[in-house]
Amino acid sequence: MNIFKALIMREILDGKNGYIRVPIILAAVTIVLLLLSSIGFGKAIHFDGMEKEGIESLGDAIAMASEKEGDELPSAVTLGYWAMTVLPWIAFPFVVFFSLLGSLYEERRDRSILFWKSMPTADWQEVSAKLFVPIIVAPLIFLAVVIAAQIVIAFLLSIIVLFQGGPMLEMWPLGLMIQTWFAGLTMYYVHALWALPLFAWVSLVSAYANRMPFLWVVLAPAILIAVEGIFFETHRIGKWISIHMGGWMDGAFGHYDKVNTGHIDGPRDVLAFLLGRPQLDALAFSLGSLHFWVGLMIAGGFIYATIEMRKRAI
Repeated sequence: MNIFKALIMREILDGKNGYIRVPIILAAVTIVLLLLSSIGFGKAIHFDGMEKEGIESLGDAIAMASEKEGDELPSAVTLGYWAMTVLPWIAFPFVVFFSLLGSLYEERRDRSILFWKSMPTADWQEVSAKLFVPIIVAPLIFLAVVIAAQIVIAFLLSIIVLFQGGPMLEMWPLGLMIQTWFAGLTMYYVHALWALPLFAWVSLVSAYANRMPFLWVVLAPAILIAVEGIFFETHRIGKWISIHMGGWMDGAFGHYDKVNTGHIDGPRDVLAFLLGRPQLDALAFSLGSLHFWVGLMIAGGFIYATIEMRKRAI
């Protein structure tokens, strides 16, 4: 266990640019831009009807919202914090993809694999750590940065609203904020299980390709899809890939379109829906889906092949 922890720390330190610096820089940029726009809210941000309502600052806007729609404001603020910190999450899938793509390829290219093979670690431990960090640890780091950014944003906006004569406490819906943090993380891990065969495929290519691993990752399935379409006139491979990239959500949440049509009215209803049953529905659908279990078995095969490839790498 201590060896695995050391391998995880090594992977984090080796990939600190993507895992740590990228989310911190993007969150800092977001905070600076938000602060500048909030200070000049009345002049830089303008909505129709502001003059009639007497809104000249962010404090005025929050005070007006608290008076007219007090029940909706905490949900609106919580969703607003997520919208303000979306930039790190846009970069997140790219960080995961390129971390997996280079994890086993780079150590062969720079010959550092010879050094690591001299260490008292098994190949399965090395491969497991290189999968574990991007898939499991990276979202925790990104979420920690986002949580810190949301707290900083709440603190800065509270000061601005206070000096502008608005209700400062309205900027701290901590209960809802905490619920969304856990809900978002739970939904991600369910999706990660669905995407595990795709992650494992990227890792296998990283262990196999001698050159241009990105082309191997993309072109190999593209060729299979093209051959299937030309010779068999079917699209099962492409459909399978799309399901594991996110298409499974249509099966898990498709019925919401009919059940909840007309019942979403305002931020409070949106947040109530997101914090309701979606995570449980996603898990229940996954456990009862043949696609899900077959995907896990294929992922296991890819991971086994990755370990065998690394054993033979020199």
